[in-house]
Amino acid sequence: MKVSFLKAPIGGIIGLEMITFVEPLGLECIAGGLEAEGHTCQIVDMRIDGIEKGLAKMKAFAPEIVGLQCNFTTERFRALRLAKMVRTALPEALIVLGGHDASRDPNWFVKPVIDVVVVGDGEEVMTPLVAAWQKNKDLTKVAGLLINAPSGPIRTAAAPARPNIDELPFPARHLIKEYASEYYINFRRPLALLETARGCPFKCNFCSVWKFHESTFREKSPARVVKEIEQIEAPNIFITDDIFWMNVKRGRELGQALISSGIKKHYTIQTRSDIICKFPKLVEQWKGCGRMTVFLGLEKVDDAGLKSVNKRNTADHNNQAIRILQELGVGYTPNFIIDPTWEKSDFDRLKRWIDETGAYNSGFSVLTPLPGTDLWDEVEGQVNTRDWELYDIAHTVLPTKLPLEEFYREYAGLWQHAMDVRYQIEGKLKTNLGLLAAIATRRVTLTAIRKGMRMGSVLSDPASFMRAHDESAARLAEAATM
Repeated sequence: MKVSFLKAPIGGIIGLEMITFVEPLGLECIAGGLEAEGHTCQIVDMRIDGIEKGLAKMKAFAPEIVGLQCNFTTERFRALRLAKMVRTALPEALIVLGGHDASRDPNWFVKPVIDVVVVGDGEEVMTPLVAAWQKNKDLTKVAGLLINAPSGPIRTAAAPARPNIDELPFPARHLIKEYASEYYINFRRPLALLETARGCPFKCNFCSVWKFHESTFREKSPARVVKEIEQIEAPNIFITDDIFWMNVKRGRELGQALISSGIKKHYTIQTRSDIICKFPKLVEQWKGCGRMTVFLGLEKVDDAGLKSVNKRNTADHNNQAIRILQELGVGYTPNFIIDPTWEKSDFDRLKRWIDETGAYNSGFSVLTPLPGTDLWDEVEGQVNTRDWELYDIAHTVLPTKLPLEEFYREYAGLWQHAMDVRYQIEGKLKTNLGLLAAIATRRVTLTAIRKGMRMGSVLSDPASFMRAHDESAARLAEAATM
């Protein structure tokens, strides 16, 4: 059968895709499994093609099944908007929607324009779904579905989750070859995504990853990971694991396998500060694999704050990890959660932390209760909007202690302060020369630089955030028609 996978156009308010714009790896993984069974697949990235060109590509392909992705809560309205267009263009096609957000809250997606919602690992669900549709169009025996039947929603059995993810199909990266040069993170491009493990054993209250994977942690073998990397042409790789180096033994074996292979990439990884503190030599070993940037979800500057989000870590670990990375000369990006109940003194305290550590690459996320998290269950009654575009971790959907405009003034001030500290440490000249060097070596385009610089201006302007709230009513009115 022919299956077309569509990535909806960008529709965000702030446009965080300016900082990180990545390939639809989940769709590639599902397509890899379908192609292994003899089906023909297409991936259309409408963030690059746009709606008109993207729909034309889909219609020319003439798929019998169209798959849409909703990984993030912010994509809900966009996914429904696209599904409506697909229904008009291909009235007979089966419209299937999946992704992390869809699995977290599948009932929300029981809408007239959606035929089936996939709940669970897409590779485990889509292959039997396509086979069943091809055979007799009866999907009730396919595990991992919420079927939008005329008589009412039908929930099938839970989807399986294979313990050995080495058995998962290789991503069908050839399906996004025409787009590959457009993906980037910060000022590094082209960028590829790589998954080496799934799940997380920790239970942070703002996160739903551990719930989706039922607190399991599954990892690919070093040999399998190296084989995947050998198929990646991009010089930059963002490893999607929620906690890299969770299994330190495997981390060492994978590092050695990469060093032995001779492959050199720039890796961006996500891990915990306590792992870095306990195993600094592992970080040092990985310097031999190429360049590296470490993303650290530090979340809070003190132990009380960490406890409030059930982080199960300490501020001392956070501070020590920063020093270790600085001493090793490894790039790092700390991220903090900004609580809507903060007062001005709380913002000032975080600014002082940046001053003391010199961590000018810090990022700041507004505490956001996402459906499917413990936090959502705790505060759903306090949530003041169902405008899902505002759930982008850059806006507050909870009441603020400070007047809203003042809250955003302080929040925008954090981004500006981090930039000011960067200029104090590096100087404007060195910073700008670094950007020019990135353009000269073709690691990034001038367009991407402009987008990044514009993003900095947007984030440091409180009016950017207030504007989104002012426009919320119009978005909700449009959503009500879908």
